Amino acid sequence: MQDYEQNVDTARRSEFIVVGGGIIGSAIAYFLARDGKDVLLLEGEGMASGASGAAAGMLAPHLESFAVPALKNLAERSLKLIKPLIDDLSALTPIDVALNSAGFVSPFMNDSMESMKTDYQEYWNPLKLRREIPPICDQAEGAYYYPDQLQLLPAQLNRALIDGARVKGARYLEQQPVVSLNIRNGNVCGVETSTGSYACDNIIIASGLGLGIRGGLSSLGIDLPTVAVKGEIVAVYSPEIRLDYTIYTHDVYLVPKPGGEIWIGATSLPFHNDKTVSVKGILQLLQKGSKWIPQLEHAAYARCWAGLRPQTIDGLPYIGQYKGITGLYIAAGHYRNGILLSAVTGEMISRLVAGESEEELGITEFSPMRSLEKGRLVH
Repeated sequence: MQDYEQNVDTARRSEFIVVGGGIIGSAIAYFLARDGKDVLLLEGEGMASGASGAAAGMLAPHLESFAVPALKNLAERSLKLIKPLIDDLSALTPIDVALNSAGFVSPFMNDSMESMKTDYQEYWNPLKLRREIPPICDQAEGAYYYPDQLQLLPAQLNRALIDGARVKGARYLEQQPVVSLNIRNGNVCGVETSTGSYACDNIIIASGLGLGIRGGLSSLGIDLPTVAVKGEIVAVYSPEIRLDYTIYTHDVYLVPKPGGEIWIGATSLPFHNDKTVSVKGILQLLQKGSKWIPQLEHAAYARCWAGLRPQTIDGLPYIGQYKGITGLYIAAGHYRNGILLSAVTGEMISRLVAGESEEELGITEFSPMRSLEKGRLVH
């Protein structure tokens, strides 16, 4: 191992290596570079090629169900960071993330939605609902409006973060799958990819699904499991349908996107590791969507796709330091909230590496150490 650093040229040396170019890794790279860190971002395939590129891009913590209060708090912190982050990125790159701040609407057909009342919403009676969303179905008896919830184009945000990081001095390389991590005397000293070695002082694993293989952790015997949960989305096109708001119900969402598209999602299929789109899934989404907006039956089909969400065993993301190796950090397993949690994850990792503790940051519940068996910390 003594020859490792001597054999790595200066172009392959950096202070931080971020493994994974999805939304989480890109956000981390941006926040680190913004703080003046020397960052290299390594992506095994292509930009936003995983779950980040397949997401609907909803930033709606007030409508999500979270496993623990700490995760809800993290999501709400992230929502507050998103707009300032996008403003900063817009000054650095021309990439338009198509931020839609019109808000979310949850319509209902009976009084069962009464239990959903919170401090974050306002009630719309049927008249108000039809004035704001003319194509809503006749059976809708009212709705709750969430003005602070946002949505955007996730792949564009991913690109903007990478471009912003580059402007701040970070380097970004695609087609660089990490095969192993180089550790010496319990300290990070670099990574091995399919094309060679890269030296660094710190590694942040943000590779999403398959942390062991895609993140290089399996080379150290570290097991941080994630499970694939496939989600299918169908996009339709109809310039006749006026839909400014995102419609969000318990079993379907309709997300208006630029160019007259409406994205309808999403199915949830645990342990499905393929990205094929089923006829059954698309039919279900179209039927559920058309229940609320009947005109969708006359819309033009645009396309459909599937993504694999990385879910941890307990439903909480891994965010924190791996205590057995100095300089090794994990930020992965964000399941269906990767886009929403990207800003706060980037900020938390940047503050963590700057010296703040997990206790000070309020992220102890997300420590990657929680999933490891006793006796595994021998490196």
